[in-house]
Amino acid sequence: MKNTSSPQDNSRAALLHDHNTYCIPEEPAALKSLVKDLKDTVHHQAELLLRLREAAEATQMERQELQEKAGDRNWTLVSELGERISQLETENQNLSCKLDQQETTGRLRKELDASGATVLSLSRQLRGLHKALAHHGAFSLETIKSSTKWLRFYTGFDGYPRLMNFLDFLLDGKEGDEGNPDNALQSALTPENQLFLVLVRLRLGLLLQDLAFRFHISESTASRYWLNWTEILEQRLRQNTNRFARFRSPAVRRYVDAFKPQRRLRLHGMSLVALDCAELFFEAQRGARGKRDAQRGPRAHYSVHGWALAAPSGFLTFGAGTSDELPTLPPFLQDGPVDLTASRRQPGGEC
Repeated sequence: MKNTSSPQDNSRAALLHDHNTYCIPEEPAALKSLVKDLKDTVHHQAELLLRLREAAEATQMERQELQEKAGDRNWTLVSELGERISQLETENQNLSCKLDQQETTGRLRKELDASGATVLSLSRQLRGLHKALAHHGAFSLETIKSSTKWLRFYTGFDGYPRLMNFLDFLLDGKEGDEGNPDNALQSALTPENQLFLVLVRLRLGLLLQDLAFRFHISESTASRYWLNWTEILEQRLRQNTNRFARFRSPAVRRYVDAFKPQRRLRLHGMSLVALDCAELFFEAQRGARGKRDAQRGPRAHYSVHGWALAAPSGFLTFGAGTSDELPTLPPFLQDGPVDLTASRRQPGGEC
């Protein structure tokens, strides 16, 4: 059956049940005392219940605050953990990219090392081919030495043996010296072709750019050849005294007298004729230099004149100087009086 009793009936029944066993005194004083004790007990229990409720509410509030703090802390930890996870994922991606790059670099390096030998071999073959083509198409003494006509045209010598004798004369005593072009200028041209380059310029007056193009060398190399060999020519020809055998003949004397320009000078009481034979143009010279025009700047061309010094006895020697001054005398004429008679002979031979 369904219980339809109200809460008040239940409370009254419980009270009667709790106090049913009590003996209710019949005296009013005892009953009054019992009621007072019961009232105090109920009041005390009410106070205890109130304090318990307050304590429960305080505990509930503290629990709620702790839950809120725990929630905030959990949210902070979750956020930090998420950021850390994102950072680790980014670092992982970067490490993966670096690893891929290192693998790619290693593979490319291996491929480069593997192809290095092939590239070096091909470079050597190409360099050899270029040298062969340059040597084949270059203008050289070997291409004209068999033709007397072209040898005379480019060098002024009638034959190749005479040109080689002249080369031997220029290089005599210079083996191992710093002035030897074979040692001083290690390059594509042999000493024969170096001298050939200089003689071609003396004969035809070609520019250094033209010579560099003809001989397949750089312009600076052609300039070094020119300077080095002109110094050798000056040193060897200036110190050589040749006997001009037929100087006293009327035809030769008329030729010397008619040669222009010329100057006359006296040396130790002897009259010499200085014939201005050649004029050399260049940009720099370690030895004697011509005067430079200051208005032309630092790259103005210098000029040096080549002189032939003829004595009445028939001796002929050579010197150099600018157009504004007398030629510099050879060393053997600067030391003092020299016997330039017809009986004097020098190893250089006769003209």
